[in-house]
Amino acid sequence: MTTIIVGLGLMLGMFAYDNKWFDTRPHYFNSTYQSKQECQNARKAITDKKKGSVCTDKHDLYVTK
Repeated sequence: MTTIIVGLGLMLGMFAYDNKWFDTRPHYFNSTYQSKQECQNARKAITDKKKGSVCTDKHDLYVTK
């Protein structure tokens, strides 16, 4: 039981301290690619660190504004 409480405390602390691993910002459609690799390459090409991006299972790229 103590392990669960400590684990939850660590997760909540990480979320409160640095929210990079859990992006809650809205993402908007950017474009569709032919393969997962093309989508990942386009995602890596986004150089603005303030923008988040995600590739879906249908090879759509969504980016935050």
